[in-house]
Amino acid sequence: MLSNINKVNFKYLMESLLVKLRMRSITQPHVQLNDIASDETNALQPSTPPTAIPLTTIVKRLPGLFPRSISDSYADYKRFQTDQEQIQNDLLNTLPMFQDMASTKSDSKVAKLYKIPIDTKENYINELYIEPRTKNVKSKDLKHLILIHGYGAGLGFFIKNLENLPLLNNEWCIHAIDLPGFGYSSRPRFPFKYGVTDVSEVNEWFHSRINNWMKKRSLLENPQNNIVMAHSLGAYLMALYANKYPGHFKKLIMCSPAGVCYSNNVLKNKMSKTLQPNANLSPPWWYSKLWNMNFSPFSLVRNSGPLGSLITSGWSYRRFKQLLQSDKRDREQFELLHRYAYGIFNRAGSGEYLLPFVLGCGGVPREPLEESVFKDVNNPAHFKANCDWIWMYGENDWMNKDGAEAITTNINRKVGNSTSKVLVVPNS
Repeated sequence: MLSNINKVNFKYLMESLLVKLRMRSITQPHVQLNDIASDETNALQPSTPPTAIPLTTIVKRLPGLFPRSISDSYADYKRFQTDQEQIQNDLLNTLPMFQDMASTKSDSKVAKLYKIPIDTKENYINELYIEPRTKNVKSKDLKHLILIHGYGAGLGFFIKNLENLPLLNNEWCIHAIDLPGFGYSSRPRFPFKYGVTDVSEVNEWFHSRINNWMKKRSLLENPQNNIVMAHSLGAYLMALYANKYPGHFKKLIMCSPAGVCYSNNVLKNKMSKTLQPNANLSPPWWYSKLWNMNFSPFSLVRNSGPLGSLITSGWSYRRFKQLLQSDKRDREQFELLHRYAYGIFNRAGSGEYLLPFVLGCGGVPREPLEESVFKDVNNPAHFKANCDWIWMYGENDWMNKDGAEAITTNINRKVGNSTSKVLVVPNS
């Protein structure tokens, strides 16, 4: 267990990463920050499930779907063609701690980008590494927080969380990575085909590369100092990883995880048509067909040339719109976030082709975690994971928390009340 001092430190860590200051536990109706101690805090943005908008609605809304101007879209296209890497650097340069900025010795943290080799074929994992400028403990005693993004995302989407990291003490190192085949990690050809390849081979493709990265970064020398916070599809992958490689981290924080249970996520969470007025809860046949054919939505961006950034704006202008309504710095950061999103969407397709192996059309898991990992937590031959579990959901989250609640009950019956907890973030 963490000491009381370290509990406070981790409390501030979660404050800086998850933004909000209050949280409600499934087992405790009103939990204040001090009640949570070392475990967790804060919020995620609300999201919506993968459903299809009717074609007629798309046509009617077409003029307003893509706010980016054609001239700006063309400029983004030229920038991407000239220097893809600079798009990422431009965004990270908004962090005072990042090495490309003229950081001063007064900065408590130093951030650097690394490309960590993970095989003999020149593939690598892209990592933003943040460490204390002055360490209060020996290197072997440093604690490590590993941030893992969800589907189609990249480490740059943690930018607003990372801005608050100077609030942390000097015992923490942060590793924000791009999953294999995502973000600015290398993009090898994805060698699997849905309906032909067994999903275990696909999982191994990701897990072996993540494992190699952890070895290269010496994170397995003192694994009790490692905490992983993973979102969505990244959380799904890391839950499977925890069961395959037990003891590689002390705690796994599952933020709005995908693929937990079979339940109809939309209906179980009572997400009404008022929240998604133009969505079909039952996707049309053509949408399901494209899904099972492993058609990537990012192909539209890649095949649109100078209009790719325009198409990306249909997502980014809604996802980051709060920055447009803020101060000048946030508005400038919005521009960089949009270009970053366009940049990673436009890179060669690779890891994104995992999706149909994990989720069916509409987001229902093919093989949910409650069956693949947690079906028999009393059988050590089946349930091997050796870490604490934190399950985090937004109050309006489309991901169903029922599976996490059932899993938590089963784990706690087996090994005690401190090994799994479900938390719901209000107003998110």
